[in-house]
Amino acid sequence: HWKPADYTAIITEIPVIDRDKLQALLATAHGTLFNEIAKSPDVLTSSVIKILERALDMDVGKYTKKSSSGPLILYAIRLAVRIEGFLKFALKICKPGEPRPRGLESL
Repeated sequence: HWKPADYTAIITEIPVIDRDKLQALLATAHGTLFNEIAKSPDVLTSSVIKILERALDMDVGKYTKKSSSGPLILYAIRLAVRIEGFLKFALKICKPGEPRPRGLESL
C-alpha cells in the first residue's frame, strides 16, 4: 500500500480493528515492496531465488496446462522479473552522494 508523504495519522487504539485504517497505518511512502528492498534486500532476494529453485525442481521436462509445474514455473519467473524491476529502479534512484527518496535512505 502507498502512503502520501504528508500522511500524519497516529495509532489511537490497540488492536486496530478497522481493516482500512490498519492498512493505511502500515503503508509506506514508497509501498511495502520498496520498504522491504530498503530494509532487508538480502531476505527478499534469497526468498525469490528459493521460489525459483523449488519451482524448477518440479519441472517435468514438458509444459502442459494440466500439470501444476508449468504455471508454477511461469508464476515464479514473472515474480522474479517484477521484483528485479523494483530492485533496478531502487538502485537507479539511489545514486551515491545524492539525496535518496524518503523510505529508501538505507540503500
